[in-house]
Amino acid sequence: MATATEPREVKVYGAWGSAHAAMARNALVLKGVPYEYVEDDLDNKSETLLRLNPVHGGKVPVLVVDGRPLAESLVIIEYVDEAWPKARGYPPALLPREPPARAAARFWARFFHDEVSPLSRAVVLADAEAERAELAREVKARMAVMEAGVAEDFRGGDGEDDGPFVHGRSPGLLDVILGSCAAGIRVLSAVSRVEIVEPGAMPRVHASVAAFDELAAGFGTTVPHELLLARLLERKARSRAAAATASRVRA
Repeated sequence: MATATEPREVKVYGAWGSAHAAMARNALVLKGVPYEYVEDDLDNKSETLLRLNPVHGGKVPVLVVDGRPLAESLVIIEYVDEAWPKARGYPPALLPREPPARAAARFWARFFHDEVSPLSRAVVLADAEAERAELAREVKARMAVMEAGVAEDFRGGDGEDDGPFVHGRSPGLLDVILGSCAAGIRVLSAVSRVEIVEPGAMPRVHASVAAFDELAAGFGTTVPHELLLARLLERKARSRAAAATASRVRA
């Protein structure tokens, strides 16, 4: 039961197949926080979603806590960790205890958000097979950079015994981010024929993705990558058709 200082009404606005919406939802599930999930259609965004996140044009996810909206997956995950801290009975802590490790976790979270995610979308949108493969190899190279950084910055987890997660035996910020993208990573490998996260080359990242994906199977937030791929290709085809129609009208 929420105390006088704890949030009482929690909603997450997301979209089917959105890894970033899954990140927000997975963080809440890990903390044991009840929430209401509201699914929106990104091709026909509701007025509610546009009102809740006008800065980004209705981008998901949006977390609404007691009527106050918060946008951006990384902001939401950190908010969840602070609003429902381990010290008040909401384990696990999603960010490490020590300032250097906390800073490193934030750095690699931002690296994934800024350097990996946008390029991943470009892989799916590319029309030529050679272009898809080239972009996928660049995604893989950036993931390799993250693997090396994580291995250096989190040698023994977060002060715990070795475990499958970046942060040790319990999942943390980076595990939520990586694991929520498990289906997306498989989609990239399928469309490009490039294995994005190889177990031998990226043991820490691979272990994190696999362990969190298995854990999240019971969260109700995962989607089969085959269905995700079909949905992405369908949206891509509609977008191409709309662009072609607009071009003919302008001509």
